[in-house]
Amino acid sequence: MDEKKTPMPFYMTETYERMMKEKTEKKNPLKEENSQRDYFRQMYPQNVKKTLRVIVEVLNRIDVKGSFLYDEYPDNIRLERLTETILRLIPLENNMNRESQKNLVRVLLLEEIMWRRKRENLQ
Repeated sequence: MDEKKTPMPFYMTETYERMMKEKTEKKNPLKEENSQRDYFRQMYPQNVKKTLRVIVEVLNRIDVKGSFLYDEYPDNIRLERLTETILRLIPLENNMNRESQKNLVRVLLLEEIMWRRKRENLQ
């Protein structure tokens, strides 16, 4: 049972090689998701971008091995204190009351923490 392989036509070789390369390359889901995240974040309103920058700076300072950010169930009181710390660093916006601003900070903070936890698990 000798099966002869027929040669691939010359016009298909480049396409085939590219397909095989794409198939064997591992796609980095974190990189792809990060670029989407950055794309959507650029569409945030200006005041939200400023708030997010402060949140990222604060989290960068406390994002170390063993940080409470990576606890299975982070302590709500510590998150509340962190929210208050961030609020002290952000001026009150003209069109927002303090409670609305606090809610915004809390949501952005939790979203950033979830992203960091996901990134840590995928690395």
